[in-house]
Amino acid sequence: MTTLMSFSSIIGQPLAVDLCGRWLAQNTNQPLLFYGPEGTGKRTLALEIAKALNCKDVSVLKTNDTPTLRYSHTPIRVSCDVCSSCRRIANGQHPDVRVVDFNFQAAERDETVTKQQTLRIETILDERRRLFQSSVEGPWKVMILDEAHRLTPDAANVLLKILEEPPAKTAIFLLTPFRDRLFPTVVSRTQPVRFKPLTDDEMRECLAALHVPGDNQIRLIELALGSPGKALHLNREEQIESLREAEELWQRLLQEKMSAGLTRSEGRSKAARPTRADIEEKVQALLLPAGRALRSGDPTAPPAIGLIQNALTQLRQNVQPSLVYDYLLMELTRTRR
Repeated sequence: MTTLMSFSSIIGQPLAVDLCGRWLAQNTNQPLLFYGPEGTGKRTLALEIAKALNCKDVSVLKTNDTPTLRYSHTPIRVSCDVCSSCRRIANGQHPDVRVVDFNFQAAERDETVTKQQTLRIETILDERRRLFQSSVEGPWKVMILDEAHRLTPDAANVLLKILEEPPAKTAIFLLTPFRDRLFPTVVSRTQPVRFKPLTDDEMRECLAALHVPGDNQIRLIELALGSPGKALHLNREEQIESLREAEELWQRLLQEKMSAGLTRSEGRSKAARPTRADIEEKVQALLLPAGRALRSGDPTAPPAIGLIQNALTQLRQNVQPSLVYDYLLMELTRTRR
């Protein structure tokens, strides 16, 4: 029996699902721009649509079959989620469906993922060649371009030519948390679809569906800021330890002299050689005690949260990670005292 995984697996994004349902019903190949906070279902929905486009056992879903979809009297395709095509897309093995991100680019160039700072023109040129070729197996070719704001100007110009006249039976999805960092010409060639942070109730529903233990849910909901993807990432053993360290650091910033706290930070950085991602996780974890302080009425919390958010922005703009972290600790120490 056919299941409705294409849409029932997306929690907390009814407007995005509605727009994509209309897109499917119109049988169009207009490129879609998914934007909104990280970990809120952008890649998941793009992959579910890829399944619906290439499913070998396509069903027709009418309006009254689900309250999530609001358009009237228009049937749409829904994947079965069990055929060979659906399974291969879910496992990242379908030859006609490709997620283009730093992992893909690193593998194609035989480089490490940490070396990837931008999506380069060579990567987009290779994708353009693939999209203009005949499909290998399914009726639709799909490109899911994650972190589209990382495109170099040259790569964006190549992509623009694809977006202006996409090949027939080609679905293109651009994914980004930062719509404002995309070139305006790229945005103008797409249909924007906004993803919002989930409410606490939606987060609980999502984490329960993902079998996250109830004891962990409250803390994860507090830290993840409406992002199930971020919650899952933070639920790993090493991330739980990182949260404990963030709590301890927050208290130390209040108690210690600035120089002592900063010196220990530099010592850890040199010994452990943390990556940009490691430092970003440390900074992100500080939002948990800072948010708790804000709710308790701590007057130092609002400027501290501003400093943390500014540090996260700098890290995503390729500012030197250790400098960002050390400066953040110095400023937090001043703010907290």
